Amino acid sequence: MATPVQPDLFFHEGRGPELQTVHWTRSGRVLRAIDYFTPDDIHEPAALMHVLFERAQVVMRTPEEVVGPAQVGEWIARLRPAALFDLGQSPWFTSFAPRHLVKCSHFQLLFCDELFDVICEGIRCVRGAFPAADAG
Repeated sequence: MATPVQPDLFFHEGRGPELQTVHWTRSGRVLRAIDYFTPDDIHEPAALMHVLFERAQVVMRTPEEVVGPAQVGEWIARLRPAALFDLGQSPWFTSFAPRHLVKCSHFQLLFCDELFDVICEGIRCVRGAFPAADAG
């Protein structure tokens, strides 16, 4: 079952949020955050938002050209305008070894031009750009 996450800060109105920057740790191994504009934003630095990932373990990016019904469920239309979902222990989640995933969940983020699936311990949307000093 899909549960919307912060639909007031991450939503779609025909187009999803516009991805701006993906932030990884300095080693490039761990996803930290993604900067984005909401569909109704004026593209100015003050309007920038970011999604913060807590202890991301698995990340998959799918470009919109190849996203099909198997990648997004019926909840996209049913739970509109939400564009960020907690899918819990989805079939994709359970395809991985569970040892490091005990506290994790499968989150799906539908951006304007791409879909991100992330298995992590938590996720939240925050106003403002991700602070580069936190890249760790």
